[in-house]
Amino acid sequence: MKPKALAALLIMVPGALVSCGGGSGASSSGGASASSLKVCILSEFRTRPDGLPGLVKTYNAAYNKPSFVDIGSTAEKSIAKSQCTAGEVFTTDSGIQANNLYVLTDDKNLFPPDNAGLVVRQSVLQKYPAIANLMAPVAAKLDTATMVSLNAMVEIQNMKLSDVATQWLTQNGFLGGSYTGGGGTNGSGSGCAAASGSDGGGAHISIGSKAFAEEQLLATMTQLVLQAHGFTVDYTFQAKDKAVGQALTSGSIDMLWQYTGTELTDYLGLATGAFPTGLDDAFNFVAQKDAANGLCWTSETKFTDTNGIAIKASDKATYGDSLSAFGAYLASH
Repeated sequence: MKPKALAALLIMVPGALVSCGGGSGASSSGGASASSLKVCILSEFRTRPDGLPGLVKTYNAAYNKPSFVDIGSTAEKSIAKSQCTAGEVFTTDSGIQANNLYVLTDDKNLFPPDNAGLVVRQSVLQKYPAIANLMAPVAAKLDTATMVSLNAMVEIQNMKLSDVATQWLTQNGFLGGSYTGGGGTNGSGSGCAAASGSDGGGAHISIGSKAFAEEQLLATMTQLVLQAHGFTVDYTFQAKDKAVGQALTSGSIDMLWQYTGTELTDYLGLATGAFPTGLDDAFNFVAQKDAANGLCWTSETKFTDTNGIAIKASDKATYGDSLSAFGAYLASH
């Protein structure tokens, strides 16, 4: 869940880490002993139900064996430098691709789904259902690999947000005059208008976001697509998670991109296990819940930006490709 709240279709497993400059005690079964491994995390991972306690409960008690060390940031660079063998990341972080890491599959669905949707105030969508009609097909093209690549263009290659968004939208036909929307997935919340139309008719609307590349890209794409279809879109509001959410509910902005897991846990106060784990199911679940709050979930993405544990891609043969496999390694070492 990023600086927004923790947000994995491909979820990462706390990998075994060789301690920072420390030796890896050899196990009698070959390979580094579990107790010599170091997993780099953000501090809350140690106590969150879907963090270390969840790994122990859901996967294997052997997850208590490695040292979990708070490094104050996600662990891509630390893993790449062999300061950690494994560590916490977010699944669409550009650093995963840039550092040749592998995100271990969350094969028992410990981590909450965190796919995104364009959340629009109910009264705004009622007036302008073209918002959902135009943006849902865009969201449907945004899978995890695509989002990682787009984030890397901004964060690693230092390209401008507007250039990255314009290039991708143009390549996929979303800015052309023949594009009229239709398709994709919108939520089915009670009282939310069905997607229809493609002409903004000069309407003035606003979008906000949190201040990191992924959300800025999503907001910029929205601005570009809607403006190409007759809307005037103000995108000047950026704030941290709670503040941007309050701006939406107060009417200071008309829409924002939000993540299902963030909304379900941080805003609606639900615990992991109290909502579906499948991406589509979680999206429909939160759409129905938020409709009562005057919010309509539209434009479901196909990427999920949850948290988890990554390892070097080259270590997959040693530690496995899933959280279960890594737990089995820890148990046997």
